[in-house]
Amino acid sequence: MSKILFFFTSSYPFGQGETFIENEIHYLAEAFDKIIIVSNNCDDTPTRNIPDNCLTVRFPYEINKIQTLLSLLGFFSPEFWKEFRIINKVYNKRVNPVILKTMLVSLQKSKVFSKHIKKLFHGYSSPADSLYCYSYWANDTAFALSQIKRYYPQVKIITRAHGWDVYFEANRANYLPFRKPILHGLDRIFFISQKGFDYYHKLLPELTPKMEIARLGVPQHSAKEPNLESEKLQIVSCSNVIPLKRIHLIPEALSVISDIPVEWAHLGIGSAFENLQNHCLQLLSDKSNITYHLTGYVANDRVISFYLTHAANLFINVSSTEGIPVSIMEAMSFGIPVIATAVGGTPEIVKHGYNGFLLSENPTPTEVASAITSFFNLSEEERLRLRKNAYDTWVEEYDAEKNYIKFTEMIFSL
Repeated sequence: MSKILFFFTSSYPFGQGETFIENEIHYLAEAFDKIIIVSNNCDDTPTRNIPDNCLTVRFPYEINKIQTLLSLLGFFSPEFWKEFRIINKVYNKRVNPVILKTMLVSLQKSKVFSKHIKKLFHGYSSPADSLYCYSYWANDTAFALSQIKRYYPQVKIITRAHGWDVYFEANRANYLPFRKPILHGLDRIFFISQKGFDYYHKLLPELTPKMEIARLGVPQHSAKEPNLESEKLQIVSCSNVIPLKRIHLIPEALSVISDIPVEWAHLGIGSAFENLQNHCLQLLSDKSNITYHLTGYVANDRVISFYLTHAANLFINVSSTEGIPVSIMEAMSFGIPVIATAVGGTPEIVKHGYNGFLLSENPTPTEVASAITSFFNLSEEERLRLRKNAYDTWVEEYDAEKNYIKFTEMIFSL
């Protein structure tokens, strides 16, 4: 009897997204006999290296115009009206046009996805196999899987839940569709943070037995020791350059610093990258004390190489919403203290004054600049203490080997 995992991703292993899965996939490959990675990326052709017992298939996450039109039939669905009542009575919200469209499209996607998933079961497994399904995001794929469970009760089905797929307020509609059916239908939902767990424990307390915490992790690294006596402060940030990451705040903060020499590197690219380039030119070109480098896209192994060869003093994250950023875990695995906004689960990894500094949820450039200046003015002894505590945080909470082995054990215990 083979253990087969159907692993549903947004893009991995195609394109450039979800680099953090690269840490997890090897532990999954050791635990399962075969993995079918189901990616929603139907455009990019290059793939990253995957373990030998993995293969990939693809189907799109977005539905076409005809399917969108057919979503109106959702008005006749019992699931639609159940969700309508939940929105009113449980969430205490009114169903506005944005929520209405979200509900109908999500319901239609679940029908389309369910057909794809059933074909996968028949095409890549036999009746003798033990089947597991794992959605990396608590999205419409997870909803489809919760519906599939009705017809395949023997299949163990789980999802992770991160940030945007957890918090209603992180979404334009201030709502996420079909949360109760997802939790009710799946065997388990694994939150990557305590805050996410607590959020849903309060939202849907009767379904708490379906909820667990399973933290992400990164491998162990050995850092290049910075020159603590250097006059120049080496700062690094690493993320996609998209609006919710608010990278523009970093050059805005650096523009008001005049008495500290700073070298800032940002690793990553995204839809707002050109705007960031222009922003930096406008704000930093005349700053003799500030140098910066925007690398563009950097593969995960190159990110690790950067930390191994550059003596970074400080990592910075100014996102408007997060689960618990893998980029912060990576920085701490190198003993790099962190400045970050107190959003999502970030306060669980960045502890103010212990391994870094927490900013408010919506910091001003002046607040960010003040945190950078405060770190610069620390004594060598205090900087070393923050570095040790950052590394100890990784050891205790975000060690990939420990966390991912435990995660696979949790799956098999269902």
